[in-house]
Amino acid sequence: MVRGSGIRDIAEVERISIGKVLRTLTESTYEIQHQQSHYESLEVDEFWNFVGNKKNKQWLIYAYHRETGEIVAYVWGKRDLATV
Repeated sequence: MVRGSGIRDIAEVERISIGKVLRTLTESTYEIQHQQSHYESLEVDEFWNFVGNKKNKQWLIYAYHRETGEIVAYVWGKRDLATV
């Protein structure tokens, strides 16, 4: 995903359904391979999207290393104590 691109944007660019984008994201088992063993500082960012209806807001929260743009960790789901 490119920063600033929403689920609908990705679906339109790739010419696939929104459901396919969401299934790919939620079923992904991507394992992050860290480039470093230690990071002096990381930044955390998040974005959300409605899934199915406005009562079902889902969040992607991720930590990244600003200098390299490397994503170090992420979690996808509801925004609660378990994910934050």
